Amino acid sequence: MNKIQLIDKLKIYPLFTFNDFIRITKKRREYARTLLYRLRKENIIYKIEKGKYTLHEDPLIFASYIQLPSYISFWTALRFYNFTEQLPNEITIATKKARDEINFLGNKIKFIKMKTFFGYRKERYGEFYIFIADKEKAIIDSLLIKNVPLDEIIKAIKSRIIDNNKLIKYAIKTKNKALIKRLGFLLEREGYKCEVLKKYIDYNYILLDPMFKEKGEKNNEWKIIVNRSI
Repeated sequence: MNKIQLIDKLKIYPLFTFNDFIRITKKRREYARTLLYRLRKENIIYKIEKGKYTLHEDPLIFASYIQLPSYISFWTALRFYNFTEQLPNEITIATKKARDEINFLGNKIKFIKMKTFFGYRKERYGEFYIFIADKEKAIIDSLLIKNVPLDEIIKAIKSRIIDNNKLIKYAIKTKNKALIKRLGFLLEREGYKCEVLKKYIDYNYILLDPMFKEKGEKNNEWKIIVNRSI
């Protein structure tokens, strides 16, 4: 197998391991290690982390395959669905287990451990399939972890292409009272009645936007301190 044939075989994989490389090349371990080193020196193959490699410079292609199961979510997913024009400075991945972030060709890939591991699917991305939160779960995850500016979440809710019933179902499934309060307040503000959510809230007041100061009028219906203008 010559170099061109090898590259053609490898590029169909989002990522591959060293053992995959041995299997594909049908070379002995030491020779495969030398060959892999040469291809990396030529910038044909890129190292993602120890034992994992790719031919692709776009980390979105392989980010959800680094640790399985996992899926793309948060701001990265909101951008994928064109809910926001802002370009996130990192790719955010929801995982079941905590792990260190990765820097790949100047792109930071951050992994966030999630207990609410549902609401994702395979989505076509170029010639590949990636694991990504569906539109509603991307909003829920962003509200839950509070790592996305509220303005970006509001843009997604206002898009009118969100299934609000699914959004409410997901919120209830998280059992997170603070998330339910914020979502109920925001949905009702957009004219969507969601009385069902009020069964799941308590009497403690929370901030509408955790990134702003603790000052504002109280919304007694949703037990929200409206600490910023929207």
